[in-house]
Amino acid sequence: MVTLVEKRARWADGGGPADLTEHAFAQLRYGIDGMWTLYYWSAEQSRWRKYPESLRKNSPVQLLADIDSSADGGYFESWLGAH
Repeated sequence: MVTLVEKRARWADGGGPADLTEHAFAQLRYGIDGMWTLYYWSAEQSRWRKYPESLRKNSPVQLLADIDSSADGGYFESWLGAH
């Protein structure tokens, strides 16, 4: 399993970075069948869920492409589109 994490500097009142915040937003999971599946964090349900627009793939690199392509209107846009 691979977990993708966003790290951002949290700014202090004095105008400089105070510390880093971290938020896991995606997981690439390897199954016993040799296939990879993309999951996303569901805050509403407080658990990981399969990403519905992604099919199981034989390479995690293909799932990264699914994340990248969703940055123009899909779930992952909030993580990738703002950067």
